[in-house]
Amino acid sequence: MQKRNRFLYILFYFLFIAASLFSRDKIKLAVLDFEGKNISQSSAEAVTDLLRTELFNTGHFKVVERQRIQKIIEEQKFQMMGFTDASQAAEIGRILNVQKIMIGTVTLLGNTHLINTRMVDVQTGLVVLAESVECQGGEDQLPHAITELAIAVSYKVGLEGKIIRIDKEAVYIDVGESDGVKMDQKFDVIRSGEVITDLEGHAIGASEENVGMICVMKVQDRFSIAEIEESSVSLQTGDLVKPRMQTNEKPVKKKEKKEDTTEPDVPMIF
Repeated sequence: MQKRNRFLYILFYFLFIAASLFSRDKIKLAVLDFEGKNISQSSAEAVTDLLRTELFNTGHFKVVERQRIQKIIEEQKFQMMGFTDASQAAEIGRILNVQKIMIGTVTLLGNTHLINTRMVDVQTGLVVLAESVECQGGEDQLPHAITELAIAVSYKVGLEGKIIRIDKEAVYIDVGESDGVKMDQKFDVIRSGEVITDLEGHAIGASEENVGMICVMKVQDRFSIAEIEESSVSLQTGDLVKPRMQTNEKPVKKKEKKEDTTEPDVPMIF
């Protein structure tokens, strides 16, 4: 049974990679060496190298080689290891000319490895994804856990598309089953705004505004059909769509004030 499950997992993994080769433009990504906790830094760097390889293998990322990262960091007089600050990571990402940069830690607790990652958007300096994986059974199980982590990251960050058609309340987007889209999956709709330029007039990005949210109700191989759940403006073809980050937080319901219908006490006069 375990052999069969392993075979199905490997088959799914290679099918996922093959489908990714035909998807949108790849995201430029740099992965800084993770910080080791209760393990040697060399072991943490080995885990980071494995993750770089698996992220590249998903087909959704252009991954910067470690040698190039190390050269830039040495030139800028940064330390190579132990990056945990998002703003400093974003600064390195801008020098490397990448879109996203990943930082993280590898922690050993007993016989369990915990790999925690955060992905930072270089343009905004904000953390756009926090993903982790737990590996029990020693170092032999680490490659399998790292592969799972890379696939999870790719689903949430590597998947983005555009609105290609709007028919009343139905919204067609150019990502489908071959890209990993699922039924009932929610996407944020993002509209690009004013182009941002540097002091020399070169375009370095554009402002973005979240203008709505859609929910997938039908999935085809290369496209999906969704319904509009929220919108602050009329959605348009060409608007960008990205998977909505899942959160365990529940919205706080405001308590409604009830009108006091009881009659005030009237003092008794004797």
